[in-house]
Amino acid sequence: MSSGFKIIEHTADVGIKVWAHTLKELFEEAAMGMVSQIYDPSKIQPVESVSLTLREETLEELFLTWLKEILFIIENERRIFSAFQIEKENFSARNPKFLNIQALLKGEKLDMSRHDICKEIKGITRHGFYIKRNGPWWEANILFDI
Repeated sequence: MSSGFKIIEHTADVGIKVWAHTLKELFEEAAMGMVSQIYDPSKIQPVESVSLTLREETLEELFLTWLKEILFIIENERRIFSAFQIEKENFSARNPKFLNIQALLKGEKLDMSRHDICKEIKGITRHGFYIKRNGPWWEANILFDI
């Protein structure tokens, strides 16, 4: 079984459960899972890149900030993405003040004549959120306010 995500049905929100062998893959799959709720990533051309560098004190905060920053760029810069690549990371628990990632987001400007918006995600909630190790897998559960 490879890494991936599945949609979680929830009363007033929508969510995803994500799994991967590495934290790097988990972050990338979570980003793809979130954006697939907003639009169809297969219709996005990876013609532009956006660099993103994030730093947080805990793994949980880094994960949530990752998703929030992507959502912020989508909403405020009207850019949409079809590929997410963590290029450098420090997930070391030995030095928690320096958990960080450097990522490259690939996509293009939103063009309403070619791109259909499926749902509007207003925010990432903490309700039901977790990120944890489960045997050989990393797992995360995220709910989005729609």
